[in-house]
Amino acid sequence: MLDDFREWLSDNLRYILLGLAVILILVIAFFAIRLVRGLGSPKRNEPETQAQTESMTEGRPAATENKLVGEAADSALQQLTTQYYTAVAAKDYNTLSAICTSFTEEDKEEVEANSAIEAYNNIKTYSKKGLEENTYIVYAYFDAKVTGIETLIPALRELYVVTNAEGKLVIGDKGSSQELEAYLLQMQADPDVQALKTDVDGLLHTAMQNDADVATYVEAQNSAAQGGTTPGGDGDTDGTDGNGSGAAAIGTMQVTTGINVRAEASAESTQLGALYQGMQVEVLENLESGWSHIRYTVEGTTIEGYCMTQYLTAVQ
Repeated sequence: MLDDFREWLSDNLRYILLGLAVILILVIAFFAIRLVRGLGSPKRNEPETQAQTESMTEGRPAATENKLVGEAADSALQQLTTQYYTAVAAKDYNTLSAICTSFTEEDKEEVEANSAIEAYNNIKTYSKKGLEENTYIVYAYFDAKVTGIETLIPALRELYVVTNAEGKLVIGDKGSSQELEAYLLQMQADPDVQALKTDVDGLLHTAMQNDADVATYVEAQNSAAQGGTTPGGDGDTDGTDGNGSGAAAIGTMQVTTGINVRAEASAESTQLGALYQGMQVEVLENLESGWSHIRYTVEGTTIEGYCMTQYLTAVQ
């Protein structure tokens, strides 16, 4: 029997060796393909450690990364925003005139009104597409250094960026049309923007709790209706002086200046939107604290919240 096996092996040895060679070639080819694919595939940029990931976002809102409009546009918007606030801090009116579609005496007065701000630090931008092509809404986060106050004050400001005739990005006029104002209000209600505002409100609240000078400054800005809930001068405010001067009639009323709309009757409550001068709202209730419960509609969306009563007047 052993002799028969040897005879069979001798007769078929070349076929067996040929089969083994084919199998070996297939195995080598398989691993060669895997190796080539591995060398050619791009590597993912992953944080090396959790500590590195946390260090990249420490000290600023997690939502202030550039988004939604592309890497090239983000870089240009970040550069323009930084240039703008650097010029504001330095009162560099030549630069401001060059990078704004129009820089009026009124704009200059607004810059002077915020002269207590020495510098705008840690500027980060979050951007969305604007109402028209090649326009953008920029939500600029910064930490304001105010004269005489050691603690930096977190703030969030809204800018509207347009492309001029020369193809350059410049700061546009947010009040150029009611259509644009309505669009800006609509974008403010976006969940991403609301999350960003909540982050900044939290940072500001912490700063106010930890430093009485910050609280005094912010409250003074609110009372003056010049700097909003945070410094920087974008024209909107809560006007939270708590005096409740005047009382709005129940029914349709008109807004006298740019103001924020809050989820509750408090400047620290979540911001639901903003109202511009001349806009009409329905007053549902007046509170003793100086706030009014209101309702209004923007782009088909009905918003119900609270604003300061003193900034409402009879329809003109």
